Amino acid sequence: MQPTAPLNADGTIGFSARFANKLREEHRAVFDDQFITTEEITLKSVNEVGLFLYFSGTNSWLQLQDPDGKTIHDWTVVQ
Repeated sequence: MQPTAPLNADGTIGFSARFANKLREEHRAVFDDQFITTEEITLKSVNEVGLFLYFSGTNSWLQLQDPDGKTIHDWTVVQ
């Protein structure tokens, strides 16, 4: 997990980071002070996973991969 949220250019915390902090607070019991999860966490969407782990600083549809290296995007987009 990314330990701190990136700030906006003006030094404020953005909307996605505020939402991510709310998600993290709801699940505070399942990660430690090193920002490593200690129990299984169930989130509602791929977007929540990106918010929870990266403060929305990444595209989880491309970042998260199965054991064969296929992303969620690879599994869902029809060519």
